[in-house]
Amino acid sequence: MAHRHDIGKDQRTFSVVIGGHDSMLVRIAVADPLPVFRHGLKEILRGAGFESEAPDDLVAWVNDRQTKVVILTLLSESDWHLMESLARMTADLRLVALLEQMSVTASVRALRAGAVCVMARDTSPALLRERFQAVLRGEPIVPVDVLRALTAPVTTEPLPEGPSAQDRDWLRKLAKGMTVNRLATEAGYSERMMFRLLRDLYTRLGASNRTDALIKAQNQGWL
Repeated sequence: MAHRHDIGKDQRTFSVVIGGHDSMLVRIAVADPLPVFRHGLKEILRGAGFESEAPDDLVAWVNDRQTKVVILTLLSESDWHLMESLARMTADLRLVALLEQMSVTASVRALRAGAVCVMARDTSPALLRERFQAVLRGEPIVPVDVLRALTAPVTTEPLPEGPSAQDRDWLRKLAKGMTVNRLATEAGYSERMMFRLLRDLYTRLGASNRTDALIKAQNQGWL
């Protein structure tokens, strides 16, 4: 169970009780580019008795000695770099990674980057609450196939994965002349976030710009 203690405006800490004893004081943050998704996450956690925050600057938020839990959605390379940076800042941070598309490769990468739990972004509220509480108890859940891949000896560099189904859909629409503004509206992102996601996509494809990315995608048969 958890007891809330307010420590200031928009700052909430919980005394998490395990086995009848206080184990730690913890603050919780959620980070996702979509405001509606952040609100949904906060409501799911509230249903389990936890109040959470959505700080604009995660690095500044994490940068103190208090134990914290961050639920971070990984959509772009910038998000992965942010998670790695947060993990290096303090040993008292527990990172929960949310993936748009679950895969063994992405799960292993997230765990090696510092996450203690990896879930799909569309995980059901009940399962999210269950696994979040396991994280607070210090009982991260790792699927067997991910555990095997995580502990297997690394002999060669993993081959990079091709673009996701969503990435390919965006590339096809751009190839047909759709504007970034309209693409952002359809995807539910701001135009600024859409430009950021596309820039990261071009980088992953080894392309310098949109035209280069579309040529590479055409050559690979992704369009």
